[in-house]
Amino acid sequence: MPMAGSLSRRTALRGAGAVLSALAALQLNARSKAEEKVEKVAAKYQIHPDGQQRCEICLQFEPPHACKLVQGDISPQGWCQFFAARENAR
Repeated sequence: MPMAGSLSRRTALRGAGAVLSALAALQLNARSKAEEKVEKVAAKYQIHPDGQQRCEICLQFEPPHACKLVQGDISPQGWCQFFAARENAR
């Protein structure tokens, strides 16, 4: 006979199922964000600047070594075809 306030097996299984579903959705969301990024070759990424244009002053750059659009480790002194200077960039 179950005690008052105790959790039934059915309720516990439903809760566990909801938790597993939420975790799976989070994992799929993270994977799809990673897949949205372009490979370095496709972005024409290079580890040196193109004149004054360099990753560290680009809108897409995420310090210290990432980009919103390009996969992998990104050098602040690098450059790619998606370069877009931040306002007041030097």
